[in-house]
Amino acid sequence: MENISLRDIIETLFRGKWLIAAVTVICMVISIISSFFIIERKYEAQTMLMISPVSTDEVNTSDVNGIKKLVGALSEYPQMSVDTYREQIKAPVILDYIRDEMQFKDSDLNDIANKISVNAVKNTNLITVTVKDAIPSNAAKIANLVSNKFTSFVSETNQKQAESSAAFIKKQMENEKTNLDKALIELKNFISQPRGPEELRQELDSKLKQLTEFKTEISQIEVEESSTRSALTRGKDILSKTPQTLKTNKTLLSDAILADVIKDKTGAETSDIAGLKLTDEQINGIYTSLSTKVDELDVHLSALVAKKQSMESEIANRQKEIEVLQSELAEKQQKFDILNHDVELIKQAYDAYQQKYKEAMIKQSADIGKSSIVVISEAVVPDIPVEPNKKLNLMIATVFGLMFGAFVTFALEYWNNSKPVKVNL
Repeated sequence: MENISLRDIIETLFRGKWLIAAVTVICMVISIISSFFIIERKYEAQTMLMISPVSTDEVNTSDVNGIKKLVGALSEYPQMSVDTYREQIKAPVILDYIRDEMQFKDSDLNDIANKISVNAVKNTNLITVTVKDAIPSNAAKIANLVSNKFTSFVSETNQKQAESSAAFIKKQMENEKTNLDKALIELKNFISQPRGPEELRQELDSKLKQLTEFKTEISQIEVEESSTRSALTRGKDILSKTPQTLKTNKTLLSDAILADVIKDKTGAETSDIAGLKLTDEQINGIYTSLSTKVDELDVHLSALVAKKQSMESEIANRQKEIEVLQSELAEKQQKFDILNHDVELIKQAYDAYQQKYKEAMIKQSADIGKSSIVVISEAVVPDIPVEPNKKLNLMIATVFGLMFGAFVTFALEYWNNSKPVKVNL
């Protein structure tokens, strides 16, 4: 294998310098002719949009059932980022509008889309819409039409979404109103029935109050019974030690009237009857009084015992009545709570739908496009074409000519130095 030195390469290039120059000049001429006479000129117009995405602020409320949050999702605007807006700018609706306005009847939507390029400025909420066209005025007009139509397109899209949400919410609101009326009627009918929860509660309170009074009274009776029993026991003990009658011994002379009677009847002298004694037996007043008191205590104790037994019977009856009332009240209260809870849930849903329906109506009439999209720079008619780039084309043609000329030079050099060797047979 033959080695090629740098000197050989340089000498080869030097020998083919005119060929390289000729090829380079030809490429440059072709580039100039193409840039000035063949390639169609294109002008670029640009408009800039500032995007303010619509957001909905949620109010934090204590809603264990999540009804307001669920209903609120029906009337919210879709969350749209800058990239979402950017992708919508070349929507078929907008392209078709451009075709009608510019009277591009024979143009395909893809051809129009290829004229438009959309870019989001990094770390900003800005979007640039760039249009390239052979006619400068068309480029500027298309760019401005795109920005204006996109604004109205966003408004129309959001209005359609608001209309759809409003219609759905209205239907649901009417359904909830019907359900609320039915639930209220059912609750009203239940409350109007005899022995309702409130009536049973009042009756139960009355029974409990009576039971408390009875228990208080029986406690007082027990205290009084205990004291009466103690007094009766003490009285009987004293009574047993107290004699029923009192006996007194005295001389006959101590009773002058009796002594005179005896003297008259017997004719005895005073000295004769001086030694006579008289025994007198009388009922004991203390015993009688004490016996009466003991009898009164005994009667009072019997009355207390009877009253206590009556109270205990009343307490037992009240407790049974209270148990029945509590059971009945629990059953009625449970049914009332279920009906009332249903009413509250339906009312919450109805109120939420009513509020969101009003919000949806407001959103339906709002021009969201103008509030969320602002054209901060309209396109102007360009003066200088951006295509073709003559300088760049000329530089590329020059480099290509040099490389192609060098390649041809090396190819010819190789061809000349590698002639086939003839072999004689």
